[in-house]
Amino acid sequence: MIKPRRVVATLISAVAIGALSIITATPSTATNAAAAVEVALPAASTNITEVRTTANLNLRSSAGTSGRILKTIPTGSSVPVSDVASNGWYKVTYKGMNGWISNKYVTVTAKTSESTSKNTDASSVKSVNLWLAATSKVNIRKSPNTSSAVAGSLPKHAAVKATSRAANGWYKITYKKTTGWVSNQYVLTCTKGCQVDTGAYSTNRAGLTDRYYTKVAGADLYSAAGKRLRIGDIPKNSVVYRDLKWEKAGGQVAGWYFVRTQGMDGWMKASQLGRKSTATTSNSRGYTRASVMKQKNGKIPASMLVAISRDKEKTLIAAPAAKDLSRLNTAFKKKFGKNLDIDLAYRTLETQQYYYKELGPYIAAKPGTSNHGWGLAIDVPESYDYSFRGKYYKWLKANSKKYNWIHRSNLEEFRANGTRNPYAEAWHFEYNGK
Repeated sequence: MIKPRRVVATLISAVAIGALSIITATPSTATNAAAAVEVALPAASTNITEVRTTANLNLRSSAGTSGRILKTIPTGSSVPVSDVASNGWYKVTYKGMNGWISNKYVTVTAKTSESTSKNTDASSVKSVNLWLAATSKVNIRKSPNTSSAVAGSLPKHAAVKATSRAANGWYKITYKKTTGWVSNQYVLTCTKGCQVDTGAYSTNRAGLTDRYYTKVAGADLYSAAGKRLRIGDIPKNSVVYRDLKWEKAGGQVAGWYFVRTQGMDGWMKASQLGRKSTATTSNSRGYTRASVMKQKNGKIPASMLVAISRDKEKTLIAAPAAKDLSRLNTAFKKKFGKNLDIDLAYRTLETQQYYYKELGPYIAAKPGTSNHGWGLAIDVPESYDYSFRGKYYKWLKANSKKYNWIHRSNLEEFRANGTRNPYAEAWHFEYNGK
């Protein structure tokens, strides 16, 4: 039902942040990691910031062989160290997972001086060009250590650019005008095919012209190229815009495009996209509104969806709503000399679930309840002319009901008692015909 004003480029798999640990495996094979023998050595120096594995090591949930095995780190992997246990085991981060490894099968590759191990100075900071994706809500601090003052926070799933890295592994970022440092324990790093933050949400188009359509049913949209699936049920013939600017910023990957679709952005396989829509534009099978609403919300069969005629994007909508929308468009064009702009129409279940999880109930409708899920609603752009004070909205509010399209009273800017309505939506219209 509700269109988000901002979509944060990012659905990351939840990673448990806590005391994780690693164990050493026999150098010959990672598959024997569970049975690996680990020997605790004397305590290591606490100023170590990075080590490289000399054997396949098991990542464990605590600093000892009794800890649960979480993952195996291959030989020759460099991992940042954030803490050292009294028995010499290192707390590290590997592929977004935190844990402990024995110090027997590693070599130290980076350390700070004892005087700067807790409060890193400028001389130990290096420039980097990385994208970070938060695996948990993390504090942004004024200096790269936990004793520094908190300047703000980076939300879970948010993407942000890192410009510097301290010797202890912390990254310098700027998020919503707040500049500071975040711990490397709570972020994933990326240099190619990365999740990026493109800024405020506007429309699918966002000024883009490189238009494609999905040519498979159930096309996939990822946060990063091939990683962290956001939506896996995008219908065939859905409009997709390639965003080359952000594709380059996120690091181009062969066979992948960074795109805008379904009111959000992310990475899609180029092989799932084509230049033409093959969707029909008429209700040739005579579907009714009632027959559509018998379907599972967000899971409308492809046969019940048609492309909106006269819409250059061929936006998909429920077949019975197409004729009256065409009539509305004809009247709108007669009045204003242009076609009605359609931003979004049919919305899949996974799309609605994504919105709801990321944006909450004040912005996104509960999955399974939105008329978008039946293809019986449209959203127009959030531009001034379509706003509550705009000429297009005022005309639509007064005339759309003649063509079986309505703007519900509970979406008005103000409530009956004169107070501002927090659920106000000037852009949302619903089909109530047959």
